[in-house]
Amino acid sequence: MHTLLLSMMLLVSAGTGDPQAPFPEVPGWKFAPPPGSSYYTPDNLWDIIDGAAEVFLANGFVDLHIGEYSDGAGTDVRVELYRHSSRAMAFGIYSQERNPGYHFIDIGTQGYTEEKVLNFLCGVYYVKISSHTPGARGLAAMDLIGRAVETELRQENRWPRPVTFFPVGGKRLNEETYIADNFLGYKALAGAYVARYNSGYRMFIIPCASQLAVRSLAASYAQATGSRIDTAKIGPLAEIRDPHNGVVYLRMLNRFLIGILGCPDRESAVGELSLLEERITILSERESAPPPKP
Repeated sequence: MHTLLLSMMLLVSAGTGDPQAPFPEVPGWKFAPPPGSSYYTPDNLWDIIDGAAEVFLANGFVDLHIGEYSDGAGTDVRVELYRHSSRAMAFGIYSQERNPGYHFIDIGTQGYTEEKVLNFLCGVYYVKISSHTPGARGLAAMDLIGRAVETELRQENRWPRPVTFFPVGGKRLNEETYIADNFLGYKALAGAYVARYNSGYRMFIIPCASQLAVRSLAASYAQATGSRIDTAKIGPLAEIRDPHNGVVYLRMLNRFLIGILGCPDRESAVGELSLLEERITILSERESAPPPKP
């Protein structure tokens, strides 16, 4: 009996690459791992997505599980579960692959569909679903499997906090991004949330561990651009003359370094960053407020 159980466990492990693969059972559908490998890590991700592996790795890629579903009518659905080190990192790769022109749907934190494709963000997972079955039938199958996967993953489906801080007036929908490293081409600027606006400017938020870390980050960026700022007396606004990105305005707010570039003048920058600061303050206070008494 023990030998039989051990053999079954080894069979599962060999078939999926990982006995903990988080794929749900779906009534009426048969699940199986794809031919070849169904589990990938940073060591072998290149084997399956050679051209895009570097981008995934830069966004904290942890592992990838692949599974395939089929029904009795010839419909197939392939599921790829990309797990990342944090919700921010998962959002980062999702935000870089989505296009504002896609058809967005309410699944996970957010999802979108194309012909034979349904992808969505779900906590620390970026889920990619595809099918060879065209049209409404294929879309319905992907939606069914996708929602079962979402339930199985048991993730908290909400945007990373800084994404919600950006002022909504004039903001381009579904163009927020997370840049894990080398924001604006500078190694010091890591972990930047960025939003684009119809007026042509970009706002960014970089969370830091402490106010001291914020000052250090601002000083490092200024030094890299050849600018001089007194981070101890930065006041309401610091102006960076970035030789590669033009004038960048910075403000330090608690544990956030916030900034704007592409703004026509200092007065406009002050106004826009004041709106951002107000939203950060209000939403942060709302989150930290004690729950109402019953």
